[in-house]
Amino acid sequence: MKKLMTLLFVALLSLPVMAQKMTKEERKAAKAAKKEAQAKAEAERAVVLKQSIDSRQFVIEALFLADKHGQRIVVDPILNFIGIDHDKSAFQFGNGSDIGYNGVGGVTVEGNVTNYEVSVNKKGIYSINFRISAPTGSVFVSMTVSPTGQADAVISGNTSTKLKYSGNLVPLNESRVYKGSTTY
Repeated sequence: MKKLMTLLFVALLSLPVMAQKMTKEERKAAKAAKKEAQAKAEAERAVVLKQSIDSRQFVIEALFLADKHGQRIVVDPILNFIGIDHDKSAFQFGNGSDIGYNGVGGVTVEGNVTNYEVSVNKKGIYSINFRISAPTGSVFVSMTVSPTGQADAVISGNTSTKLKYSGNLVPLNESRVYKGSTTY
């Protein structure tokens, strides 16, 4: 009798587990549907990226900054960005805890865009190069953007100093960056 009760008890406990298991076909169908939805979302994202780059209205919101030696730090994407709006551009870095030159613990540089060039390779990776002519001087910006929106950009001036931004490219109208005051 004890064996029968124990067997009945174990059967009742395993019943909900058995009811939740999906068949092999159901798992394959769910996986295929998920893959299809992901492919559709990536295709839509690629169209938005192309439109943003072609219209010159986008922002790279940096997640990491690196110096010319490759030392990376995690940064706030709201305060660390490179943006372009038609023929105007700005880049900023800041930490938010200090005052700094721009009011957010860093530097903000704004200027006019010149020599804007875009190329795309077979894999859909964009290469964007342009100059920012600001009252403080001219800087060169070189960007690579993947079809998923992951972006790397290097800002270099007349000296050997370089600053690398790594983050995500977003359309200007979807950006949530905060621009401090300019330094000049």
